[in-house]
Order: sequence, then C-alpha cells, then structure tokens
Amino acid sequence: MSVTPLHAMMAAACFGDSEEALSGDLAAFLAKHGVAAEDAEAILASPRRLGLYRQLVRHNVVHVIGVMLERTRTRLDAVVPGELERSMAGFLAEQGPRTPHLRDVPSEFLAWASPRWRADARIPAWLADYAELELVDFTMGVAPRPAPPPPLAEVTVNRALVFGDPRVIIHLEWAVHLLPAEDADAAPEKRPVDLLVYRDAQHCTRYLDLSPLAAVILARLFEGLPLAQALTRACESSGHPLDDAVLGGAARLLADLGERGVLLGAREP
Repeated sequence: MSVTPLHAMMAAACFGDSEEALSGDLAAFLAKHGVAAEDAEAILASPRRLGLYRQLVRHNVVHVIGVMLERTRTRLDAVVPGELERSMAGFLAEQGPRTPHLRDVPSEFLAWASPRWRADARIPAWLADYAELELVDFTMGVAPRPAPPPPLAEVTVNRALVFGDPRVIIHLEWAVHLLPAEDADAAPEKRPVDLLVYRDAQHCTRYLDLSPLAAVILARLFEGLPLAQALTRACESSGHPLDDAVLGGAARLLADLGERGVLLGAREP
C-alpha cells in the first residue's frame, strides 16, 4: 500500500492551513487526504498527537530561520513590523520545506521570500540582498573545519590552484556588505557587487570586493581549471582582451588571496 497519501497528509498537517481542522473534525481531515483506514484509526486513537507534532515541527523551522536571519528581522521590523513572521507563515502555508535538512530550510525560505520582498514597496529594495549575505555569513561561520589540503606545488600557469574552504562568490545588486552593523537606519549604495566570502584563520567570515572580471576568473579557478585556461576562458566570456593589465591584475589578486590564506598553492602535476 502506498504511503504517499500519508506523507501528503503529514505535510498538510504541519505546514498547511490546517490547525482548525486538526482540532475539529480530524476524521474528515484524514479522509480528505486519502489516509488508509488503519493509519487513520491509529491517529484517531491519540488525536492530540498530530497537533502537537505540527507545533513542534513548525517551531523548529521558524526558529532556525529566525536565528540565521536575526539581523534581517531587525531591519524588517524597522519598516514593516512583524514582516518576517508573516513571511514565514506564508512560506509554510504555500510551499513548506522541501529539504530533509533543517539547516537548509532558511535558503529555501529566502528563495521564496526574496521576490516577494523585492515587489513590496514598503520594504527597502536592498533588503533581500542583505538577507542573502546574512545567510551566507551565518552558513560560512558554522561550516565544519575543512579537510587538510592535498599535496601542494608551486603556482604556475599550467596548474590548477588549491583554495581553502569554505568560500563562495555571491553576486548582489547593492553594497550591503558595507552597511555598519550599529546603524539600523543606514542604506547601502546601489551598485553591482561581486563578493568573495571566505573564512580566515581565526574562523571569522571576511569579504573581498571583486571586479566583474576578477569574479569570473576566480569562478573558473574554483572550478579547477589551470590558471592559464581560467584566464583565457574568463576573458573570452567577458569580451575582454587578455592583455598585460589583466595579467598584472590577476597576479595581484592571487597574491592578495595568498596573504589572506584563501589561495593555498597549486595541485601537484
């Protein structure tokens, strides 16, 4: 017998607009979702359990989102009080988590909420970018300690480079990384931002503002392309000549990344 109806019922019970149904005609709710008779009988034997399970699951989901987006909540409350709570309720009612991992729920929530916040004239246009960066910042800070790097060699143009983890490049429409944490009323500059987010030796999250071309070069290097190939492909896709200015800029970028502990060396041939 398929358990799909039972799974669908549990999702509706936890995330749908079903609280009143659970406390009212529970048998009708189970029948509506096609729950098998023996499963319905077991649930009806302890009718309060399903409602308590709903509260537990929703509490865990709402809590993890609130913890990871704490600064975003403060900024939202300054313009539209209670908006994060309303957005979380909407997310649970309309979609709910798809991931089996609680740590990934905030990313799913933000993917759902961001376009709605951007379309809401009451909310600053930069708030979605701010939330994205806060979520990346939190995730970076709690990422596990990386495994030791492979054997390293000297950096040459024909070798793939080795970078420390965790690190990621994100693309934003606003310079939200420059907002002072102590000034809740400050607004960021509107400009395209390519940002390298990484964790330093003291396990603190750091940012490096990249030029558009540097971001493309670094992305190709992160994919594992040898240095020369990464430079060539990045320039081709960006419509930029591979000239002395690019080579000099790439050398300075790699030196900077080495000083920051992001670039570890090259892979052995």
